Amino acid sequence: MYCRKCGAQIPDDSLFCPKCGTPQQSNPQSNQGATQTSNDGQDQILKDMKCPSCGAPLSPQPGEAMVVCQYCGTSISLGSAGWSKINKHFILDLKVKMKEDAENVARNFLDRSILHKHLFEKSTLKKIELMNVPYWIIDAGYTAQYRFKKEEAQPGGFIGVGMGGRGGFAGPTVNFQTVVESGTDVGEVKYPVIAVESLNQYQPPDYIFNLTAKRELNSSDISGPVKLLNGYIGEEKARVEGKIRLQQWEIRRLQKRIHGFLSAEVNVEISDVFLVHIPIWSLLFEHKDKSILLLIDGHNSMVMEELKD
Repeated sequence: MYCRKCGAQIPDDSLFCPKCGTPQQSNPQSNQGATQTSNDGQDQILKDMKCPSCGAPLSPQPGEAMVVCQYCGTSISLGSAGWSKINKHFILDLKVKMKEDAENVARNFLDRSILHKHLFEKSTLKKIELMNVPYWIIDAGYTAQYRFKKEEAQPGGFIGVGMGGRGGFAGPTVNFQTVVESGTDVGEVKYPVIAVESLNQYQPPDYIFNLTAKRELNSSDISGPVKLLNGYIGEEKARVEGKIRLQQWEIRRLQKRIHGFLSAEVNVEISDVFLVHIPIWSLLFEHKDKSILLLIDGHNSMVMEELKD
């Protein structure tokens, strides 16, 4: 539920907005009537919203938590304090500009090994699409305390070895014992969280974007040939979800790096959160009645994810 005046998100049963004090429901007849009042108020807010920079109407869709003004490129986010301007909004320029270029990236990926030899040629490209997808970037440091097991050699007894009836000698035996040890892993990462709930397949579990060439979003990006998506996940939710995803990401890294990995406790400290629109190619292939979806980073020419059905 949203305040009918300031747009702040408030509990569904609120009679007054805790932010601005505006009454939300007057003499509700039933839960259905209250819900209708709430929906009408929210719809009116969406219709009346204007860009804080240029004053143009925004007209966001219900549920959208991040909107880009189609006239000046200003970015607005819905948080606990209502609608506010996003001060840190960037974009990565498109470098894989042609469909043929995206298909070549896909070809190199699908044919990268003997097991995948000629997979590209044997597959049918059913759909190819390019969009500027919004990601919240969680700029954070992490510390992981992990446990792992390993085998250690332990000195044993001695054993006699015969030498053709001419006597023998005693040699040491070696026993192996499993021990559990601990270690620490410390690092920093800029972890992406997809801002569009309906595009969960665009959430890379382990892919980290190269953001060194990011630049501020401007109005010319709005009118460009690549569709720019609004977002349905606000910064507050991205912080919570990003922390959980980042912890899982670090555990997967340790599982791959540490032989005998057992468990880990990961602490995450978020230093900054900012929004980046990233050009993403999606290519849907069909191979032997199975689907293969490739997501390609259109800025760095890298396959982000391979999803098979």
